[in-house]
Amino acid sequence: VGIAYTLPMLLIADARVDSDGKFRFQIGREDIPVAKRLRASLMVNTDKEYMLGFQYIVTNYFSFSTHYDSDMGIGLGVTLNY
Repeated sequence: VGIAYTLPMLLIADARVDSDGKFRFQIGREDIPVAKRLRASLMVNTDKEYMLGFQYIVTNYFSFSTHYDSDMGIGLGVTLNY
């Protein structure tokens, strides 16, 4: 069971309890404009996990992306929007 709430600056606060009774709070935001063609994403939670990502927009339909996750490590990719 959980609830998500949009905070000022479009941050999403998410609080949830799983079936074992473990509480988790997470706050994050995607698509943060850094520059005209650069977007950022970030997330942090009470499980000591965090994520930071960037996306460079080449065209309306194509972009390069990368992110670092504390559990999975670094990732690189191509994003296609349709």
